[in-house]
Amino acid sequence: MRQHLIVVLALGVAGHAAADNKAPAKPGSKPKAIDAKSVAEKLEVFRDDDGNYYVSPRMGSFPDDADQWVFYGDGKNMYQQRIVGGGSDDKGRDWYVWSPRVKNMQQASFSAKTGKPSIQCKQQDEKPLKQLTVDEAKAFFARATFQPVLWQRQAHFLARDDDGVYFFVDRFREEYGGKGFRVFSGQKGAMKELAMTNVVSDSAGEIYATKSGDLKIVTEGNTGKAYWKKGQTKNELVVLELLANRYLIYREMGIYGQLGVMCEDQ
Repeated sequence: MRQHLIVVLALGVAGHAAADNKAPAKPGSKPKAIDAKSVAEKLEVFRDDDGNYYVSPRMGSFPDDADQWVFYGDGKNMYQQRIVGGGSDDKGRDWYVWSPRVKNMQQASFSAKTGKPSIQCKQQDEKPLKQLTVDEAKAFFARATFQPVLWQRQAHFLARDDDGVYFFVDRFREEYGGKGFRVFSGQKGAMKELAMTNVVSDSAGEIYATKSGDLKIVTEGNTGKAYWKKGQTKNELVVLELLANRYLIYREMGIYGQLGVMCEDQ
């Protein structure tokens, strides 16, 4: 009998704590490795043709926290994935994984089903995976290090002016405190971080003061307006929806490097 789980997808979907560490994470702190080797017999390992590795829990092996045991990496460094949904049947499980660099999809799709394991990073482009043998899996666990989710930040605000200059704000994810705001500005592919001097957040909106100017976001009255003020000049910006522009944010802007997620090299 097929069981199906749907989880509402959001660009800033909450991540899981490391499987063996439930304490709140500290921004910038060195992550504590996850002890996956002690439960290796409960995990399955797959590989694609590009040398990437995928780890999934065996059916029924972790009834309460199975989604904390999905990993991806190069075989040496394996990163825990943020699971945003999934389903299962008698052949195994499907996992929907947070991956903002997939094209024309909401998330990456990883199937660990018997006889047909696969990864899908694009529409109508499902690629087969090969399951490692018992001996290959032993060698894999001997050399691999398992880490918590690599990516600590999430998008907070995005806008642009009429000349294609973008203004972007990100912050730490909730499990890392939710603050630590940063402001970036520039054309696509040439964004630069602006030196912050002050942050204001109240019922009327938000102000991100930088040495280059002030980014003002108005929330009072649900106007959805934003402005860039430099000196005496104040220009209204076009506010952009975050989820619809996730590929722009995480790939085309050139702000971020490796995310440690499936399908990030698209």
